[in-house]
Amino acid sequence: MRKILVVDDEEMMRMIARRILSKNYEVVLANSGKEALEIYDRERPDLILSDLLMPEMNGFDMYKILQEKYGDSVRIMYMTADNTEDVEGKGFDLGADDFIRKPFRPDVLLRRVENIMANVEQISALTEEASIDKLTGLLNKASSARVLGDACAKETGVLMMVDLDSFKLVNDLYGHDMGDHVLKGFAEILCSNTEAKDVRCRVGGDEFMLFLKEVTDEKILTEMAERVNRQIVEMAKELMGEDMQIPLGVSFGGVFVPNQGRNYDTLTQKADKALYNVKKNGKHGIAFFREELARPKEEAIASIDELHRIREVLSERNVSDTMLRLEQDTFGVVYRFVLRYIRSYHSVAYMALITLQKKDPALDVATFDRMSEEFGDVIFHSLRKSDLMMQNRKNQYVLLLPELSEEYAESVFARIRNAWKESDHYEKTVIRFDAEKIAWEESPETEKRHR
Repeated sequence: MRKILVVDDEEMMRMIARRILSKNYEVVLANSGKEALEIYDRERPDLILSDLLMPEMNGFDMYKILQEKYGDSVRIMYMTADNTEDVEGKGFDLGADDFIRKPFRPDVLLRRVENIMANVEQISALTEEASIDKLTGLLNKASSARVLGDACAKETGVLMMVDLDSFKLVNDLYGHDMGDHVLKGFAEILCSNTEAKDVRCRVGGDEFMLFLKEVTDEKILTEMAERVNRQIVEMAKELMGEDMQIPLGVSFGGVFVPNQGRNYDTLTQKADKALYNVKKNGKHGIAFFREELARPKEEAIASIDELHRIREVLSERNVSDTMLRLEQDTFGVVYRFVLRYIRSYHSVAYMALITLQKKDPALDVATFDRMSEEFGDVIFHSLRKSDLMMQNRKNQYVLLLPELSEEYAESVFARIRNAWKESDHYEKTVIRFDAEKIAWEESPETEKRHR
């Protein structure tokens, strides 16, 4: 139910207004502008119905103070016995929604309030739509600073920066549609591990922020982080299969409010420092801001332990035991690196293009697409973990096979063909295999093979 704050220094007028409005709205009363300011902070009504001329603080001054604090979200309608045009003009100049003359008819007051409330409903709907991230249903980046800043200024709790670790690999290996499913699933996990009163925002592609109200226990937050990390892996395997090798996880950086202050920008920097501390120590965990995080370290020389830690972070903890299946952009970066390696160390590699073709032109597209996907899985499981693979078309795959011996190059096609023979689709398809040997001596040379 919408809420109206009635402000008047005359008790009789307050009682009359409440009797008229209380059938349709929740009504709270204030007997002065000063009391109205306190009640507004606590109740946040949808509309103020205020007398204009009151002792100590008139309706105009009260409205100016509220505007400075809450901006244009404050809606006000004045009650006045003053019939001069100057008073009404000044009120509208300040942003008043309407005026009503005393004494007023109940039906006129109700109609005017209903008109204002209809506008409030429309503006609220538009504001909510503009504030929500359409994919996840969380607050978006545009609204997060305002809402989180308000929470930091008034509430007790913890402000958290949240990163979805290794999310880019989901897009690279499984495509952006799967990435969207993972993001939506992660947003649901965040919501299930927090409360409705908490603030939950998506501020970037895989970056989120939280404000958990009245939570100040590090143990509770650590348990939550561990739970979220378990749940996101379970969710990812449901979406991508049990053999999903991406080291998905979540890193949290937290700062307690108001212990570490109330300025939103400063608190954000502190939460970010805590998040960085998680990232550089292996990810998939939680850290809280400490003053020592803001002080530069005195050690200038990295130890061998530090080198081992860096290697662990860069390798995402878990190294897949199968070949890499990459999107075109990532495949291109690795391909250029392999070319540099070949040139620098006089090495050799093979690049192969494998195309699946259908024998019967009448075979329907959907069936052939499923065959092509299964064929890609056969290739994936037929090669070494040092090999790389990219899907060029639905029925065509590119392989990059570094440090390859002649014997292995000859066996690649036979291995894939023999594995495909075990499927039900072998007799319905034809495999074309094209390969180039990439070597670098004084100048690049290629040896072409076709099957």
